[in-house]
Amino acid sequence: MGHHGQREVFSGGHHRPDARRSLPVPPDAPRRRRGRRRGSNPFLYFATAGTLLVVGGSAAAIVLSGSGTVHNARTAAARGHSTVPASADTYVVREMPGTTFGGARKITASRWPGWHTEAYVAFDVPPGTPAVAGARVEMTFDRLENRPRQVELRTLPGSWTEEGTSWSNRPVAGPVVATAPADSAKVSFDVGRVVNGPGHYAFAITGQGRRSAVSLHSRETGDGPRLVLRTRPGAPAPTPSNSPETSGTALPAPGPEPTWEAPQPVKTPTTSPVGGRTLCGLSLELKPGETFQKALARMDAAYGGLETVRLFYQGVPPAWPGKPDTGKRPPIISFKLAPKDVIAGKYDQAMTRWFATAPRDRDLYWVYYHEPEDNIAAGDFTAADYRAAWRRLRSLADKADNPRIHATLVLMGWSLDPLSKRDWRDYYPGRDVIQVLGWDVYNLGWKKGRYDDPATMYDRVVAVSKGENLPFGVAETGSYLVAGDNGDRRASWLRAMNAYLTKRNALWVAYFDLDWSTGDFRLLDTQSRQAWSDFC
Repeated sequence: MGHHGQREVFSGGHHRPDARRSLPVPPDAPRRRRGRRRGSNPFLYFATAGTLLVVGGSAAAIVLSGSGTVHNARTAAARGHSTVPASADTYVVREMPGTTFGGARKITASRWPGWHTEAYVAFDVPPGTPAVAGARVEMTFDRLENRPRQVELRTLPGSWTEEGTSWSNRPVAGPVVATAPADSAKVSFDVGRVVNGPGHYAFAITGQGRRSAVSLHSRETGDGPRLVLRTRPGAPAPTPSNSPETSGTALPAPGPEPTWEAPQPVKTPTTSPVGGRTLCGLSLELKPGETFQKALARMDAAYGGLETVRLFYQGVPPAWPGKPDTGKRPPIISFKLAPKDVIAGKYDQAMTRWFATAPRDRDLYWVYYHEPEDNIAAGDFTAADYRAAWRRLRSLADKADNPRIHATLVLMGWSLDPLSKRDWRDYYPGRDVIQVLGWDVYNLGWKKGRYDDPATMYDRVVAVSKGENLPFGVAETGSYLVAGDNGDRRASWLRAMNAYLTKRNALWVAYFDLDWSTGDFRLLDTQSRQAWSDFC
């Protein structure tokens, strides 16, 4: 978020606070979603001689085509239709990260508080298949109970095997390419925009909604997934091209998903901070002509000593001790680097050095590209690239072997609201990468002359963080002084908010104490300032 008094830190490095983005979603409310993804990013590959089309899916498996598949497809093609059985399918279980299920008689995509699975499927359309005029993926439910309203088909990468894929090495699903209602014993997806000729096609399967299960027959049952093609006999198949992804949602399609394998973190996040006192902090504001150190000293004096500071940088963070030197207090440091450049290794050396030289006598919360949601929606980069960039940076951080540096994902509270039509997991690279969840949440009630109660603002944030079993903090929060309030009401709201978050073991709460283009969030009245000083 750019600001005239702090351009070096903020220019292009921060989003404009928007009250619409502050209301979280109830933990048990049904969610209209574009689909979810955990950890890495699955895409669908369609490959022919020298050509690769990434189209993606949430069910992944390697194609193990044989002569029977080719024969069946060619025989059917002569009649204007071709049925291609799945060449591979499997599923993975988050709670059993090292177990494979390639030989199971079902594939499942489930979402329960203590049970999470992803399903993968792949098809090989053989050479010689005539031009494809239409295509659909058909599957049969293994169980009918607990089905979501809709089932989704997503993109998926091809570097996985049916027998060798587990949660720990799973591919990462990409965007939704088709949806279908789960209102009968079978489900059918129109994939005519994706499947257009010979090649390898892999998909991930996901369900809309929480506490649901998509349980389907696998290919081991004889009634497994199949790809049904409507062909034009005698017409040659078109030459595949690297066309952009298609999506069953209104989301933009900025470009194809990546085709690389992102490096994996070398260890699980066992060093995340837990417990302890909830720390008070602020987003650092510089006045014209003021140095970083003077700004910090001024704000320390105003609030009786801050316990943490939120800092924003547009590029690689400055060398330690940083701008400013925050002393022994644990900072929250946000920085922005283009995901494609991170993936390409452009910042490997600089970030490896930064992580290696980080202090070891305090906790450090490093935040890569906070609030990416609007950038992804605008097509600046893909969610897949964002997650993969996170994964690469985490692998660099692990090289430092410093248990005090914590990978912290910061998202908008708005992304938990059903009205946003977002799924926060689209931006979540997984618990093997992220160690702390951070949320930016603002008071919505100011438009109606009120301060929303803490439960309205933060219940969903707490529920999502608890559901991932990760510590959390509030990286930005704030409110304008509502009409008719001399500061007394806002001061009471601040005290209630901090009491609520402290009771729920938030690591830190950083107030956005800035005069922004959308309005003035600063605590200028005596009452509000005293409330925050008391918290500190």
